[in-house]
Amino acid sequence: MSDVQQAIEELVAEQVESRIDDSIADNYTIQDIRNDVDDLQSKVGDDMVNEVVKEVITRLISSIDGDFVMVKRSHLEDLKSKATESKNVA
Repeated sequence: MSDVQQAIEELVAEQVESRIDDSIADNYTIQDIRNDVDDLQSKVGDDMVNEVVKEVITRLISSIDGDFVMVKRSHLEDLKSKATESKNVA
């Protein structure tokens, strides 16, 4: 194969690939699917992981003997500071 023929084949291959990429980029259906996949990936990455962890922790707590509940750390800190304030007032 001559250098000219090889250069032509490479140029044609580049042009074909470029046209395919452009067609995909301009296709609204494909763009919608890509957006949906991106949305799902972002939800799975954050929201889904948090929900799974919360569910696992809730089930673990419910399986412990005794009367336990989950409380946000900020709420617990508020309760502690209120208890300290009430002791200081008394």
